[in-house]
Amino acid sequence: MPTDGPGRVYIGCFGSGLGHATRMLAVARALSYRGAQVQFSSSSEVANYIERQGFRCNTLPLADVLYNEEGGLSVKRTVGSAGLIIARTYQQVALEVAHMMRFGPDSVLVDSALSTLLAARALRRKPVTVLNQLRIESSQRGSVPHRLLSAGISEGMGTLWGLSETILLPDLPPPYTISESNLWNANVENTKYIGFLPQEDGGVPDGAHESFASARLPKVFWQVSGPPMTRTPLLKKALAIAEALAESYCFVISGGDPSGTSEPRPIAGGWYYEWCGLVKHYFEACDVVVSRAGHGTLAQAISHGKPSLLVPIPGQTEQEGNSRKAAKLGLSLSMCQDDLTLEGFRSAVSRLREQDFAQNVKTVNAIAKRFDAQEEIIRALCS
Repeated sequence: MPTDGPGRVYIGCFGSGLGHATRMLAVARALSYRGAQVQFSSSSEVANYIERQGFRCNTLPLADVLYNEEGGLSVKRTVGSAGLIIARTYQQVALEVAHMMRFGPDSVLVDSALSTLLAARALRRKPVTVLNQLRIESSQRGSVPHRLLSAGISEGMGTLWGLSETILLPDLPPPYTISESNLWNANVENTKYIGFLPQEDGGVPDGAHESFASARLPKVFWQVSGPPMTRTPLLKKALAIAEALAESYCFVISGGDPSGTSEPRPIAGGWYYEWCGLVKHYFEACDVVVSRAGHGTLAQAISHGKPSLLVPIPGQTEQEGNSRKAAKLGLSLSMCQDDLTLEGFRSAVSRLREQDFAQNVKTVNAIAKRFDAQEEIIRALCS
């Protein structure tokens, strides 16, 4: 591995949801600025998104859990497709070995992509792993099969992630760890907290942003994200609430579809983007964020000093754990998707605009500013 620069860097990103890709794209641009040649691998819409950002991305078959029509994790479908998921994982590893042999990387960076880690180890390389989920906690509301599935996966995944030479945790150290339920007590060695990773976000503010930023009503930025089947139920609620409360709040809603248009469309109560490339600007301008409870979204809210209303993907244990910890720290309120009604929304936003939430976010934000996760990753790749 080179000591004077990053050289050729291969980055494997988990291919479900865009959070891993957006933070790795920020790292990739920093690496490119320092002269590195960067190549990615990922799956489905994530791979397409990375390609549109100007980086070569090898497409892998998606191996992930399955969701139901309500946007929640489906244990039945996942268990029923276990054979296919395992087969796709093996296929991913074989493809990753071929891609790495062809590219000839000096270093390998893994963001939650197990197949990239296994391929790197097969080629006797020592990858740098970025991970905010060392173990899987069983859902508090889950069925017995759900809890058993989580326990089994957690044990196996912990062992496999332990193959990493170094694991960098893009979170804050205790007691402020957002992914507490997925990082603490994991019994995995060689880990280091590096703080939140910045998310890739370009774009020049448009007319919708200017109107939103200057609005006198309370400003709500509603960011829908996650795998495709999980987005529709939350998006429908967002649009309905914006229409019903148009006289009381100013909304901007991002539908989270990376293949959609980035042009804002006027709606009752504000504006709607199929895909919003101005996330950073809306985080800065809003009073309250409404979102899923993905680690990257929560990190953005904290980094911009904004309290948030979190609506975890039903049955998604990582997001449920994140939302519980954020609520415990006084940064957010957590609400089940079924409880997200007009009155529930109005009550939550009113509470979030109280001083205590803003002050709590400010305190944790100050702690987050002590870290430079991007530099930690680049340093690890060059060592």
